[in-house]
Amino acid sequence: MVQAIPKEVVVKVMTSTKSVDIVYDFLQDVKNWETGGILKSVTRSGNNSWTCDTPVGKAQIYCEPNKNCSILDHVFVAGNIKWDVYVRIISNGTGSTTTWTFLRPEGLDMNEFEKQLKGFDSEITGWKKTLENT
Repeated sequence: MVQAIPKEVVVKVMTSTKSVDIVYDFLQDVKNWETGGILKSVTRSGNNSWTCDTPVGKAQIYCEPNKNCSILDHVFVAGNIKWDVYVRIISNGTGSTTTWTFLRPEGLDMNEFEKQLKGFDSEITGWKKTLENT
């Protein structure tokens, strides 16, 4: 019997002075992701799906939101790489903390996985700046 081993993960974090509800509503609208500076031309393609332009070409985003639990899980597909992303927003004092847990996609070694996620830090910076200024 072959046992599946867990995939490697990278976790990114954003702490904000804004409430869970404000951050949730902001991030649930994928069009707002453009304020991170990487995604462009974000358009809704279905009830919980979106298309956008990325530095590596067109991408599809399939969202699985659960507002009651402050969950914004999604699948991000660019080219032949599928990213499973698990997003949680929790209360933190008078603000909130958002975590993104990325599972290493098939077809990327750990070095490439970490390299591709370095750009996500600038997206978090852009989103936080936009949120804090609203």
